[in-house]
Amino acid sequence: MNKDIALVIVILQPSTEELDQIKRLSTAYAGVVVDNSSEPIINGDIGFLHYIHNGNKDGIAGAQALAVNYLLEKNTADYVVFVDQDSSIDLDYPASICREYQSIARKFPLAILGPTVLHKDDGEEYKSVVHKDKLLDQGFIPRRDVISSGSCIKLSLFNGTLKIDKALFIDYVDFDLCWQAERQGLVCGITNRVKIKHKVGQRELSLGRYKVIISNPKRYFFQYRNYLWLAKRRYVPFQWKVASGIKLILRFFYFPLLLKDGPRIWINMAKGIFAGLNCKMKIR
Repeated sequence: MNKDIALVIVILQPSTEELDQIKRLSTAYAGVVVDNSSEPIINGDIGFLHYIHNGNKDGIAGAQALAVNYLLEKNTADYVVFVDQDSSIDLDYPASICREYQSIARKFPLAILGPTVLHKDDGEEYKSVVHKDKLLDQGFIPRRDVISSGSCIKLSLFNGTLKIDKALFIDYVDFDLCWQAERQGLVCGITNRVKIKHKVGQRELSLGRYKVIISNPKRYFFQYRNYLWLAKRRYVPFQWKVASGIKLILRFFYFPLLLKDGPRIWINMAKGIFAGLNCKMKIR
């Protein structure tokens, strides 16, 4: 077992295949599995992984915070690797991303390192149509924000530098960590030397040569509410505020027209806007 690395895996009604992957990882790594399913699906720990049934009361953010606090109390690992239940990784992946983290951290003030993310269905790399990547030494590509799945973070950074914001529940939780790190003079990014297969959202909408990721209708409440909350924070990049604001405004009008479940999505968008404008959140 690699004692330097701890895994944090949040599950919600996982499939048999997803559970099998977790069981394989549990033979080589310690860490925490937090179960957000309404009823426990496992009795006891999984291999070296500690099992906690949390229910879906705090979302992904609350589950990750619970797991990180557990690991900080145990104080037995140096690095934490976050794994989504639906990401496809092999047994060597956690050790590989941590080796890259250590290598890159010797040259850059690194906070969060993510892998190159490939579309689970077709193997194509997820790339921004706006931002162009800049490849630096050690295969490091700086990114303003890095998705949680497959990311590696030095555990000690959660002792004051980084804090998982449970109020965000699910959307932009990982981005917020990156922006917190940037505020402290640290950098985040991905490596082209390690890859995972993952699917962002449920499906995609093709608009010419562009593809728009479509999420579960419930997610749009959190996307709109959390955007309005985060837009008030000084450390959140202005460019993200503008770009995401334009994107969310446009989707508010064309999603109901182009998507079969558009009216349901629109209602959740509207509820999110109302909550974002009427609920107070601390400005940091």
